[in-house]
Amino acid sequence: MALPSFMKHVRVLEMTGLIRSSKSGRIRTCVLEQEKLDAAERWFADQRATWASRYRNLDNLLEELKGEDGES
Repeated sequence: MALPSFMKHVRVLEMTGLIRSSKSGRIRTCVLEQEKLDAAERWFADQRATWASRYRNLDNLLEELKGEDGES
């Protein structure tokens, strides 16, 4: 990966607060912000649970509709 592309990704991660970085000479050190990463992980888990519930509801509805077609 080219350095400008890499630095663009680093800046995005810094803007979101997921990492912080410091530069000493030519060396840039990045540190993960664990609290922010944990918050993102919780958000993803909530989204996963929401969509799993929606898919279960859709599956149930499709099974009901399929059963109604068979009764005719």
